[in-house]
Amino acid sequence: MLNSDSSIPLYLQLKQAITEEINRGTYLPGEKLPTETELCEQYKVSRITVRKAVLDLVEEGSLIRQQGKGTYVKRPKLQRELVSVSGFSENTVSSDNTPHNKILSYQIKAASRNISEKLNIPLGCNVLELKRMQYMEKQTLSLEITTYSLDLFPNLEKQLKQNKNISMHRILKEHYDVIPAYGDKVVNVTFASAEEAELLKCTVSDPLFEIEKIAYNDEKVAIYYSLIYYHTSQVSLTITSPFHSHQ
Repeated sequence: MLNSDSSIPLYLQLKQAITEEINRGTYLPGEKLPTETELCEQYKVSRITVRKAVLDLVEEGSLIRQQGKGTYVKRPKLQRELVSVSGFSENTVSSDNTPHNKILSYQIKAASRNISEKLNIPLGCNVLELKRMQYMEKQTLSLEITTYSLDLFPNLEKQLKQNKNISMHRILKEHYDVIPAYGDKVVNVTFASAEEAELLKCTVSDPLFEIEKIAYNDEKVAIYYSLIYYHTSQVSLTITSPFHSHQ
């Protein structure tokens, strides 16, 4: 209970109380904080006091507000290595985390001009477009849209149907003897569409990292083209490179 006789302002006491509840695990990362009304009743303080305490915690980075949805405990950012050529599952396993993929859809399409240029394949030839959600434990992490040439990977849709819980890099290696050797990546910041906001559990027009990637084998043949979307509040993009000293 807060002490109204203390020389410490009530909003600072409330900030400390909420912070202790977060540290104690009462409010978990990604979990919604009680409403202003509920906090007023719980701590016997005014709405102005609650608003000031919560606003301070938002500005300090402990909480995050989602317009129209409420205030949430901020999740720690996951670091993603931009230079890595490994797939999502391999990258996250190496970080001692357990990845989960959920296939939203996969369908055979005719290659558009953009896809034919990215994969260096004939315009209109058959490609497979795979849409997946990716999670870290219970946390929604990313939306990935990846396109593969079916001339390079015949019957890929059958492999997907039979191996839904296996990483795509493993499927390519075990069934097609193809291993990505390097990749070209472009990072943009875009804004969430209605579909992306629904899938990534964010608000329309929230900023997203858009990572455009083309993976190649060691013979410089394009293996796949992907677009990966992360909410900017959940991921830090890192680059690890060797240090060269100059004598």
